[in-house]
Amino acid sequence: MTSFMPRGSRRHGALLVAATVVVWLVAGVAVALGGWMWWAVAALPIAALLVPPILLFRLSGERMWPTWVAFGFVLVLLLTAYAGPGDWYLRAAGTRTTATVREVSCPAPTRDVRNDRCLYSYKLYDASGALLPGEFRDTVEYEYGSPVDVVVDPRGLLGPRLAADLDSRVFDVLALAGFAGFAATVAAATALGRRAPKRPGR
Repeated sequence: MTSFMPRGSRRHGALLVAATVVVWLVAGVAVALGGWMWWAVAALPIAALLVPPILLFRLSGERMWPTWVAFGFVLVLLLTAYAGPGDWYLRAAGTRTTATVREVSCPAPTRDVRNDRCLYSYKLYDASGALLPGEFRDTVEYEYGSPVDVVVDPRGLLGPRLAADLDSRVFDVLALAGFAGFAATVAAATALGRRAPKRPGR
């Protein structure tokens, strides 16, 4: 344990922050790709995001508060992983268009019978009548023939997303705040670990 995460190591603190960024990106990409298979793939990096706060206990010289503070910022990162990476990709590579709702379904696993809600799955068509690539999902029920302003991935890797959602920067701000807070907590833990007196046998 000592060699894996030595207390007060700036190098290990920097590696911990970098690893958290990479794991967050992997989780976000897997979630953005959608489908139950990719959600299963995303489960591993999502679970891995809970590990860095635990490692701060050793890095800080066995103090608990950096771990608890870091957990708060990691929860913010877990929330933003759902939308952040996918939004960034579609803003850079996507094409805005007004699509028409033609087909809608409510898959059984996404139906909440108690609250009468569903994560609807839509097939959208462009002005020429061509089916847009990817699957559009929303908890809002759109009527047949409704126009919807979306951003489409020309490669078909990600499903269409509402243009209004991509115009919002809420998740970007939350992600930056989460990473900034986590990095500051790691820096504080590192400083504490460097000042902590070494115990005999450690």
